[in-house]
Amino acid sequence: MNKELDGPMKSAFESDTTGVIMQEFTTYRVAEGMLRIEKTIRRFTNDGKDYNDSSSVVPLGKVTNA
Repeated sequence: MNKELDGPMKSAFESDTTGVIMQEFTTYRVAEGMLRIEKTIRRFTNDGKDYNDSSSVVPLGKVTNA
């Protein structure tokens, strides 16, 4: 994410996480001729004082020009 750009996305990242159970950020990217989904997930502990992050990249298919 470009930190220099303002808007709702920036506000979402900077918002208070009180009561939040999970946050998810999904990006669809074309790389090396493949469409792929890149997902980053943050899961908060029950007390909200800690969290665990995970990420994954899943290829969705080859991209060809029509």
